[in-house]
Amino acid sequence: MDYQMKMNAWLESELVNDADKEYIRQADEDTQKEMFGSDLHFGTAGMRALLGPGSARLNLLTVRRATIGVANFLLAKYGKEAAKERGFAISFDNRHFSKEFRDMAAKVLTEQGFSVFTFRDPHPTPELSYTVRHLHCLGGLMLTASHNPKEYNGYKVYDEEGCQAVYENIDGLIAEIDKLPDELSATYEPLEEAEFGKVTFLDDDDQYDIDFVNKEVATSLYKDVFEGERLTKIVFTPECGCDVKVGPMALRAAGYEVSTVPGQDFFDPDFTGTPNPNPETEEAYLAAFDHIKKLNADGGKFNIIMATDPDADRMGIAFINSKGEIQRFTGNQTGALLIDYILGTLQRRNELPSNGCICNTFVTGAQGAKAASLYNIKVRTTATGFKYIGNMASRMPEEGDKYLFGYEESYGYLLADFVRDKDSLQGIVAIADMCEYYLRMGKTLDVTLADLDRRTGHYFDTQYNIYFKGAGSLDKMNAEIAAIRANPFSELAGKKVKTLSDYLDRKIINFVDHSTADMDLPDIDKTNCLRFDFEDESFLCIRPSGTEPKVKFYVEIVKDDVTGKQEADAMADELKAIMHLA
Repeated sequence: MDYQMKMNAWLESELVNDADKEYIRQADEDTQKEMFGSDLHFGTAGMRALLGPGSARLNLLTVRRATIGVANFLLAKYGKEAAKERGFAISFDNRHFSKEFRDMAAKVLTEQGFSVFTFRDPHPTPELSYTVRHLHCLGGLMLTASHNPKEYNGYKVYDEEGCQAVYENIDGLIAEIDKLPDELSATYEPLEEAEFGKVTFLDDDDQYDIDFVNKEVATSLYKDVFEGERLTKIVFTPECGCDVKVGPMALRAAGYEVSTVPGQDFFDPDFTGTPNPNPETEEAYLAAFDHIKKLNADGGKFNIIMATDPDADRMGIAFINSKGEIQRFTGNQTGALLIDYILGTLQRRNELPSNGCICNTFVTGAQGAKAASLYNIKVRTTATGFKYIGNMASRMPEEGDKYLFGYEESYGYLLADFVRDKDSLQGIVAIADMCEYYLRMGKTLDVTLADLDRRTGHYFDTQYNIYFKGAGSLDKMNAEIAAIRANPFSELAGKKVKTLSDYLDRKIINFVDHSTADMDLPDIDKTNCLRFDFEDESFLCIRPSGTEPKVKFYVEIVKDDVTGKQEADAMADELKAIMHLA
């Protein structure tokens, strides 16, 4: 069916409201092709797309279809009695239509007998994971587009372990959704009204959030150790997102003074107070920079900024360094410091388990693993996506490992696995404690990182986001990736490739001895990523998105930051030319 036939079907359907029909009619031809030129598929990471009418966008009808598939999958797996007794959890972020999507998902589920546990206001992704585990739900749904612009929203499904679905669970769910007809035709048979499931709003009083926050704060290694007034004083921004309430609650419960950033400390679907809600970017901190300078000009002595993203699973920091300047850390730097701090604390207390384990992903920088090796702690590496770390944490007890910490380069950290996704609340408490610990030793975080560099070596890590645009953009992106896979380069920007790890075809190509071997990495799931390791110990990972026409390049250079950036930029420029983007 071509885009015009799909568009006409929408214009003729009674399920599509008049406002959406008028929007479709008024759109230019390129926009109409984008809206109807493809279908919005539920992939291994769920769905994330532009909001609006159309088969390729996220709207009430595409959400309804996906939720019918979720219900069918869970009913087939667990049965009607479990659907009512254990139920299903739903949370959402501050974005446009998040509540409407929540209501649609709840309607589909309750009309088929599911009990639904949800919230009236936006609540963080880690609280959704906690809820699934705490209430023993069959699974959960988080409506969020993470740090994407305000025009986007998304749909992420969690399994009964509180982890984003992986392996056979996600394969079975995708197969169930793919069985359904299109979003205009997908349907289900409601039960009699007396058999409908009940919707429970967990935030009708404060106790649920208080219990969750107390559980998060209990992960602190030093809450009951520090004596006297805290040296660490925090400027906090939730970037208009889910951490508006519980983020400051957690920091204050852990004993810290907190000042929130004006204009960013309330739920706002338009993100009017922040140029970019992604804590990986400089723009996310601009208002916080102004706020901390103003506070300190008035004698405030604030020394660290913490920013969480809209669904509050990721967080980043900026701090006053040893020169009195504001400095930011990358996710790799923060993760490496946290590993050294956590393992060092456990070692000093004689509590470091011999079977302890750190988790990361194959795009994470090497410094954290190097820091773990200083304590003889094993590192297990997964595919990109914290869902794999969460799943690994659930498997560890039967595999003989003890989970100690997991992290990604993209500002995601998890200390205690009662949550099975990255958790900004655990992150902000741990970093506040780490900052306090070192300040009491007279060391700012830049000095602490320099000390770690002397023990591990210095690593420069960066990444680049490249978008394909226009009609058929996802197909164009996939074609370029396929071309590199079929004919990989052996040199890039003057660097010779040592090995290529192809995580989709499950093979490792050795460019030194020209051999090819099957990949024997059971912790890394099959995924459409390529990792080039170079002879000088640098690496490049190419990771296309599964939900949008975007490619991420991850680069690590084992050199100083200035030289590292120059070499990384040269590699990215040459790779963009190879992919016909320059």
